[in-house]
Amino acid sequence: MVSRFGEWRAAQAPSRGPVLADGPAPVVGPEPEEAEEALVRPDEEVLAEGTEGTDYFAEYRIERERTRGALGDRLREVMVAEGASAEVRQEAAAQYLELGRRAALESQAEALVKARGFTDVIVHLADGSAQVVVKARSLSQQQVAQIIDTVSRITGVRATAITVMARGD
Repeated sequence: MVSRFGEWRAAQAPSRGPVLADGPAPVVGPEPEEAEEALVRPDEEVLAEGTEGTDYFAEYRIERERTRGALGDRLREVMVAEGASAEVRQEAAAQYLELGRRAALESQAEALVKARGFTDVIVHLADGSAQVVVKARSLSQQQVAQIIDTVSRITGVRATAITVMARGD
């Protein structure tokens, strides 16, 4: 399936913009390939595996913010790109809003799980599922059920689509 942005990209690719008497117009916005990635795959962010360093949770949050910031920048560039159609701009705007909504839900869920007495937690939402990593050596079935209930209530993700893992750093 070709996205609307993919159609725009195909139309823009040969000249990278309209040709003026002085030559090609300057390109405003991301490289078309990068912009398409921003539009087509906004939730490819995944939980970092094998993160090096002393604090997995802090490093994950830094990487998550860096990744989201870069994606947000790309989406904003697409929203103002002169060669982008109104449909492509609207699609970028919708994905930008979804990125912010998802970040807010993750933050709320993390705060409430921490309020249950856990030292640290990461919640990652993608495609109707949630992955939760809790700083703990192990978790009882009751704790897992409480975490799932909390995350489900905040995010709207079905309990059966939530994965909980303990990480005892």
